[in-house]
Amino acid sequence: LFLSLGFTQYTYSLTDNNNTSEYYLESVGPEYFENQITMHYFGSFTWGLCNSRFAQLNTLYESLLENGYDQVKLIGIGYSYQSNSYNNWTNSNEFSSVCYDNSNNPTFNSWGASQRDFYVLDHEKNLVLEQNISSGLPSNLESIIINLINNIPSQPECNEGDTLNDNPCNPSQCIN
Repeated sequence: LFLSLGFTQYTYSLTDNNNTSEYYLESVGPEYFENQITMHYFGSFTWGLCNSRFAQLNTLYESLLENGYDQVKLIGIGYSYQSNSYNNWTNSNEFSSVCYDNSNNPTFNSWGASQRDFYVLDHEKNLVLEQNISSGLPSNLESIIINLINNIPSQPECNEGDTLNDNPCNPSQCIN
């Protein structure tokens, strides 16, 4: 039981409410973005500093996308009781997902998140960075994300005896 709790801590499934996101009205969360780096920001839709930090993250995110780093996703998560103010975040971005947590904020609770907490998961959903960004974004955040993207294998990992079903008409087996 203890092991399963450790593996499920960094998961959720919330609805994307950003009408300019490609995932608008779809469920999003770390497990929805296979082989992707995911950035998760937790904050208040109504506080100026939370809005400012999300806007900064979004600027970085859009810059990464413009430079061809499309293996990354940004998801902002606000409090459920502020759901009528989520447009404070959607107005400042075009691509990132914006969600509000469910009643009693189970996603905030399961992640141990509070105002302006920021998390980065690598392509295997391992926690790489957990930081409160009240005082600003890490100065090396862009290079951290780019390094994580560069570490995503271009081919599926192949362990001895595995069967790869990339092409179901011609499955292959890993040998040596």
